[in-house]
Amino acid sequence: MTATISQKRTATTQNQSFEWTIERYHRAIEKGVFTEDDRIELLDGKIIEKMSVSNLHSSCVMILMEHFPFLLGRTYQYRSENPIILNDNSELEPDFVIVRRSSNNYREGHPKVEDIHLLVEVADESLNRDRTYKAKLYASANIAEYWIINLANRQIEVHTKPSADTAVFGSVQHFKEEEEFESPFVGEVVVKELLP
Repeated sequence: MTATISQKRTATTQNQSFEWTIERYHRAIEKGVFTEDDRIELLDGKIIEKMSVSNLHSSCVMILMEHFPFLLGRTYQYRSENPIILNDNSELEPDFVIVRRSSNNYREGHPKVEDIHLLVEVADESLNRDRTYKAKLYASANIAEYWIINLANRQIEVHTKPSADTAVFGSVQHFKEEEEFESPFVGEVVVKELLP
């Protein structure tokens, strides 16, 4: 029995996934396909549901939003859960980002990789995704310094020396609550000051 065109098309597309671009993603938002209630972000051409946010997670993000402007002042700008663009098919909303100061507050477009000095994800339920999937995306985009604030283990995981070719960070260090470390961008960091 000969397969119909429809059956052939189904057979050839079953193993292919639809890849979103930022342009297509924004058009869908403008048309109302997604609403503000949809907790989603665009990762590597796929629309991914964001993890729920606990009280501890929110508290940690608030600490970051207060700590770094006090430490670094108005030289930079600070964003929390606002979009950044990694490439043509990845628009994420990290928990906290320090970016280059923009005279128009990024009115004409979200920050891109070259604008980002430090990117931080606060992890409780999202720890595995932040260590694997997001770390790979951030490394492939050449994000210079990426932290995971690991709430369960009360530590900061510092990822530096990204390689776009291998999509991994060449250096990953773990610093516990009672420790301090030297950040390439920020300088001296006291871990307990950033934990809720």
